[in-house]
Amino acid sequence: MGTSIELCLGNVSLSYAKNHMGRDYGFLFQDGDLTRRKSESIDYEYYEEHPEEKQELDKFEETFARTLSRVIPRLNLLGYTLDLARSEYEFLVSESLELSNDIEELKKEYLTFEEFCNLACRYPLSELKSEYVEYDTENRDIISQGRFAEDLAEFDRLPWRDNSDLYWSEASYFSEKVCILSAELMLQVFALNDENSQVEVTWEFGPIVHAGWVQRDEFKGGVLQKQKILIATEGTSDARIIRRALDVLRPDVTDFFNFVDVDERHPFWGTGNLVKFAEGLLRIDVLNQVLFVFDNDAEGVDAFHKLKKLNPPANMRAMLLPDLEEFKEFSTVGPEGVNVSDINGRAVAIECYLDLNIEQYPAPQITWSNFKKDINAWHGALDYKESYSKYFYSQTDEMLRSGNYDASKLLKVIDTLIQEAGLVTPIV
Repeated sequence: MGTSIELCLGNVSLSYAKNHMGRDYGFLFQDGDLTRRKSESIDYEYYEEHPEEKQELDKFEETFARTLSRVIPRLNLLGYTLDLARSEYEFLVSESLELSNDIEELKKEYLTFEEFCNLACRYPLSELKSEYVEYDTENRDIISQGRFAEDLAEFDRLPWRDNSDLYWSEASYFSEKVCILSAELMLQVFALNDENSQVEVTWEFGPIVHAGWVQRDEFKGGVLQKQKILIATEGTSDARIIRRALDVLRPDVTDFFNFVDVDERHPFWGTGNLVKFAEGLLRIDVLNQVLFVFDNDAEGVDAFHKLKKLNPPANMRAMLLPDLEEFKEFSTVGPEGVNVSDINGRAVAIECYLDLNIEQYPAPQITWSNFKKDINAWHGALDYKESYSKYFYSQTDEMLRSGNYDASKLLKVIDTLIQEAGLVTPIV
């Protein structure tokens, strides 16, 4: 006997271990995903007969649960992408051919990755039946296969895997035959069907803890320290604004990011010092994942290119705040008076992505300050930028989420940052 633990998507098992923790899937979840669920492993009749022990159920039923749509952004940040799923599937096909001694197996035309995905996503997972089919049921194998009994020819074209025929329901048959990739990548495949987006990913660990096989403190939500990404910005305002935007607008991934000095005086203010900081990290072969974020102005673009010339390793990456359509025709003032200019790459700091429609201030405007000879471009700054920042900080979280405050440009910043962070590769 013993106690098992599974990572599931709906009723489909993606990963299984018995009498030990197996793979740690805490990184898929956050602390707020901890909940309680009734478990088939619990003898509820016993607790009805022994009400004095019912308090044990609080720990016995502990489970992490999160909808698939909220897990996918976390997988993307960790590099578990659909492209990686394709690579793993194609490796299984080549491995099956290499290990096979069966002439018929060698002649088999395996499903392409696209065909595999179509098979995996043919039916919404919420529709799969999980009721146990008794062993003495006539034609049990066929009945257990459910609707998939009509698709056996396709299942036979899946790459070989050391699995068994111990299935007892439609969902367990599907899990046994189709879930041939690592659990993280199967989640990406299943996400291709939009109807799976609200199906829950669950990691029920209460029973194995209660049975004494694993200590409770082994199960924690959130990413590990080595999975976190350090965000280094030009100044404190950049860090504070991006940090708050992540916390409020993209809370499902905010635990992935650490920031250099959000609350105290910034240790390397300005583009030049940020590049020097990067040079220092390169000299000591730092293993942390780092993303350098530069303003989309003349100085930021110049510094960004200087850092790129340093050829940083895969665990270090640089980005500019994104070009936006809204900045292609922006009011500016300089030696030639008031004009409408494209300020992308010339004068876009983090404050430009805030809501610039404040009644007590005139229309937003950039003032050109100096000409950068080394990059042949004027550098400018947003007028009253501190006031736009104060207005942003004065908003409640609900105002930022509801649309009462225009956070559309800010969302483009943090979505770009999340995309760039997903391209940072940890040193193994």
